[in-house]
Amino acid sequence: MKSYFCSTIAASLCAILPGTVSAQEDAPGQIETKLEDFRNFLQEYRRDNRVLSFSVALVKDGEIVLAEGIGWQDHDAEEPTTADTSYLVASITKTFTAATLLQMDADGHIDLDDDFTELSDWDGRCEWLAGSGIIFGGGTLEDGTVIEAPRCDTPITLRQVLSHRVNGEPGTRFFYNPVVFGRLANYVEEQTGRSWVDWVDQYVIDKGNLNDIAAGWRDEDKGHVLTHLAPPFMHVPLEEDSDGLQPSPLPNPEMNASSGIIASARVLAEYSIALDENRIMTEELKERMWTPPTDLDGTPAPHAYGWFVQDWEGHRLVWHTGWWPDAYAGLLLKAPDDGWTLVALGNTDGIRTDINTLADARVQDHPLAAEFLKTFVAD
Repeated sequence: MKSYFCSTIAASLCAILPGTVSAQEDAPGQIETKLEDFRNFLQEYRRDNRVLSFSVALVKDGEIVLAEGIGWQDHDAEEPTTADTSYLVASITKTFTAATLLQMDADGHIDLDDDFTELSDWDGRCEWLAGSGIIFGGGTLEDGTVIEAPRCDTPITLRQVLSHRVNGEPGTRFFYNPVVFGRLANYVEEQTGRSWVDWVDQYVIDKGNLNDIAAGWRDEDKGHVLTHLAPPFMHVPLEEDSDGLQPSPLPNPEMNASSGIIASARVLAEYSIALDENRIMTEELKERMWTPPTDLDGTPAPHAYGWFVQDWEGHRLVWHTGWWPDAYAGLLLKAPDDGWTLVALGNTDGIRTDINTLADARVQDHPLAAEFLKTFVAD
């Protein structure tokens, strides 16, 4: 099979929106040069990481200054990728969960200090997780750090689950636990009698006027999002007459608190803008969402509520990755004080990298993030 990673920019669909870079702080013409250099980098990055369908968007000060699709959604090169190609964004969904729960708490529908372990099936699931052998149920990291199992006989608050502070003594330390986090949706449904999709639609998708985002594949009136879905591919050994890719099974497309959002790079950029403009939530709640708790040693945790948070060379960064093994990967990275956002989505897991070691946050170690930060955010 012919390799499509050698395709040029002419084989991709690129949309740089006119009139959106006039407010840049850069000297006239400098932003255009930066954008062109970044697009050249994206071409090489896609090829090096074997991403068949690759979509990227950049936001500066409330305007989408780049929205680009590179490659193809299929092996036959019949369906070009665009900025509106949709993907399962995996754990980027957690940012939607945080915005939903913080507003539900503010409106009195739930209390984030309530006991999450009142969930009807918690006892059995916690016992399974603790004995499962997977790291989220306790174990030892490669660096020798011992991770305690969740304590099945101890109350854990919704706030602690939302900030990933459930392993060991609840609330004492951050350790990324998507298994427990995902059950927040079940807790909300049991307590309110309404579906999780309804709440996410009400508090995020509808408020942001994000009509091209589906909350899971069963989201009513969002069938058009699925028709733009890039099917997943997995990496296989490279051969002389192939590009080292083959179709892979579609991951779980159901909506829960950890995953399920289906969206394009362009509409995630619109989501970022809606957050910046406080159309989804108030400035106060947004800052609360991005303010991390303090660890036992007195330092800020690397994760707040649904978002990783860190300082990079004096710039505040908030971000989340998405990863479905052998299927999809993505990155949503914001430098909110600088007005910049990067969105990147692909239909292989080629853009996935270990930038958080489950207990830390170092997005600058991601090559794509590093190029974005160097080109657009660095002083």
